[in-house]
Amino acid sequence: MQLETIVFPIIRQVVSKPRLADALFRWDRWGNQLGEERYSWPYPGYEKMRADGPVAWRRLYNSWFVTGYDEARTILASPNARVSSQLDLQLTVSPYRSLSDRSKEILRLFLLFVDPPDHTRLRSLVGRAFTPRQVARMEPAVTALVAELLDNAEGEPEPDLFAALARPLPVQVISELIGVPRERWAWMQEMSDEIAKLLNPFVGFDPAAVDSAIGEFEGYFLELAADRRRNPTEDLITALAQVEEDGDRLTETELVSMVAFLLFAGHETTTGLIGNSLVALARHPEQRRRLIDEPSLWDTAVEELIRWDTAVHTDLRSMSVDTNVGDVTIKAGDGITIMLGAVNRDPRVFTEPNTLRLDRDEGPSLSFGHGIHYCVGAALARMELRAAVRAVLNKFGQYTIDEASTSWKNSFMTRGPICLPVRRDQDLEHPVTVNDSTGQDRAQDHVVG
Repeated sequence: MQLETIVFPIIRQVVSKPRLADALFRWDRWGNQLGEERYSWPYPGYEKMRADGPVAWRRLYNSWFVTGYDEARTILASPNARVSSQLDLQLTVSPYRSLSDRSKEILRLFLLFVDPPDHTRLRSLVGRAFTPRQVARMEPAVTALVAELLDNAEGEPEPDLFAALARPLPVQVISELIGVPRERWAWMQEMSDEIAKLLNPFVGFDPAAVDSAIGEFEGYFLELAADRRRNPTEDLITALAQVEEDGDRLTETELVSMVAFLLFAGHETTTGLIGNSLVALARHPEQRRRLIDEPSLWDTAVEELIRWDTAVHTDLRSMSVDTNVGDVTIKAGDGITIMLGAVNRDPRVFTEPNTLRLDRDEGPSLSFGHGIHYCVGAALARMELRAAVRAVLNKFGQYTIDEASTSWKNSFMTRGPICLPVRRDQDLEHPVTVNDSTGQDRAQDHVVG
């Protein structure tokens, strides 16, 4: 019996009972990595991890933990790194093992869980559809969607910018990009919320409800793809339905899985980035003031906000052969948990890493990954973050957040607020301006990593 078949259910019980978690981890040198503090502000806990070295084995979690930047890059770039084995283990554990075979098949084809050579083939086909031109054409629409969402919250004295902006915007953007009509956007939000449950192994879900949602999702997009083959338009579903290379094209299952993956990736990560960035700027008003007064900072500011509090905090791997990483040897098949939030604050790479500095220019963070699994939607996420933050600063100025009412996502993998009440500043004498062409050029450079 794999250890994970015992560990996962136990951890889910611990997560659901905070007092039990505090008691169990009271004497552990890393503290409670599954408690409320881990979700609201995990970085002190990451420093405890770092004290054990950039790569450390913990029997308690049956995994290697990576907090070092160079070590993380080495693993992510290694041809021996594997992602599918982690999903294989997960699917042996309840409630994943109760999913239908069809749901498992679609989940297995998420780019997040596919190894070469299948990953190489799928990435190549999708890369031809997810082009810089597709991203560039979205910028006016993204700007308009942000303005519309903020206008809808105009009459609220203390709007929740998670509900008003950070949550709906990424789903609306990816829906627009894919080619889903506006009347279906609320349904897409529901589908994204249901699919996202599959990516949080420490929180349970109803497999029958997930199977039903995936079945409904599959039916809709196969019908939409068939329509686009007959009546092509300038959208991503048309590109995915028609993309072909050397006689190879996406199967129906691959197409559905790709759309589901893009919806999840485009929603979960960008929602977190927007929310985390708005919190960061509220907590560091001197940096926000600089951004308002110095538009030339926007390019480095976006990268620093992504580094400072990334939306994705863990990235799982295993190695197919024994591999030396830093001063340790990771055995073939051992679980590896790359702690991206810690990696992005490695003091060997970033000067004063626990200081938010919007003029920082020290190279890329690993928030979007590295190597063959570099996030295909990174350019789109950057564009959305830039548009959302710029619009909030224009409309709310030197806003403040209600810290007592701000709550955080309960997830080991992703991070972000799920309630973000904001009080607007009455002094809006200094509107935000930005060189949009510069931002667009940067976005295009990163579209496929």
